[in-house]
Amino acid sequence: MTTDIFKLHASFCGIFSSDIRLRIMWLLAEGEKTVTELANALNITVANVSQHLSIMRSLGAVASRREGRAIYYHIANQKFYQGALLIREGLLEEMEKRLNAVHLEQKITEDETEVEHEQKEILAD
Repeated sequence: MTTDIFKLHASFCGIFSSDIRLRIMWLLAEGEKTVTELANALNITVANVSQHLSIMRSLGAVASRREGRAIYYHIANQKFYQGALLIREGLLEEMEKRLNAVHLEQKITEDETEVEHEQKEILAD
């Protein structure tokens, strides 16, 4: 396999380096949207959305179609969204593991503190 596909892959994944572009991807997963609809949903300017869509379009992540004066954007290939979704699921699973580990560590510390306190009370008697 040539390194070109890795360069292309790395360049494409740059789409996911922006939370706004990820949010656009999530909104487009619901269905086609215009720039104005995306801007309203994201509470950002139309110009800002257009810049992000331009990047996404140049990398082939989104495509568009014209209907009258309106241009509707959609995800070019659902596998792009599915990939982002898998990354999110993996992140959430790892965050949950870490949170569980922290809770377990806190519980152990609380239990140890309680045992130490009980030992001191017994020795004081």
